[in-house]
Amino acid sequence: MESSNREPERYISFSVCNQKGSVGKSTFTVLLASYLHYTVGYDVLVVDCDYPQWSIHAQRELELEAVVHNDYYKLLMVRQFKATGRRIWPVVRCMPTEALREVDRILQGGYRPRIVFYDQPGTVNAEGVIRLLASLDAVFVPMKADKVVMESTLSFARSLTTNLAQDPTLTLRSVYLFWTMIDRRERTPLYDQYEAVIRKLGLSLMTTHIPYRSKFNKELLPDNTGVGRSTLLAPARIFACEAQLEILAEEILTLLKIR
Repeated sequence: MESSNREPERYISFSVCNQKGSVGKSTFTVLLASYLHYTVGYDVLVVDCDYPQWSIHAQRELELEAVVHNDYYKLLMVRQFKATGRRIWPVVRCMPTEALREVDRILQGGYRPRIVFYDQPGTVNAEGVIRLLASLDAVFVPMKADKVVMESTLSFARSLTTNLAQDPTLTLRSVYLFWTMIDRRERTPLYDQYEAVIRKLGLSLMTTHIPYRSKFNKELLPDNTGVGRSTLLAPARIFACEAQLEILAEEILTLLKIR
């Protein structure tokens, strides 16, 4: 594994997570990891604790297989490496109870990530999840304007904030909500109503709003149709701009004081 020439610093750890499915927790983990690693230049590590599917680790394996049989993607990877000198970011697969030990193992092996992402299971009831969340620097909670999703999301964020982030004996200090899957053609009063509730609950809401884009769900497949979500390649610049990924990453870096 490659380590950059940056001065060794304590890594920042966070998770993009939500108990409610279909809001993009694993998708945003991959997109942010690839953007920050390949485009911005921060060494990252992804710890896939999302048992039993381990979707990010599985995606990496599928992509490596696709590259072996596809000259177009081989060319893209060669071009990326020549332009940036960045090797692929490491991903480890483990249970939540093993995650912190796995990170220690990676550090002892000489790789010094600036940012560690944890992809969590979809429920805090899984063994080790609460302990792992409590050890992070921050949690980012994606949400969409759907009644069922919002009820679950607000309950989850409030529980994390009250029981973990406000406990001075724990590492976790911040829980941030952010909007996803927004249809830019309409800005309904529903968003304003939900944001009023969020403020009333004393929860933190990010300013970035992520529009829906089909490439969020487009993995690196052997069809030569471009790069959306990939563990091997940076998101295409136009896609990163249109999807507000650049702005999301910048806001996260600012909130976590990573500079």
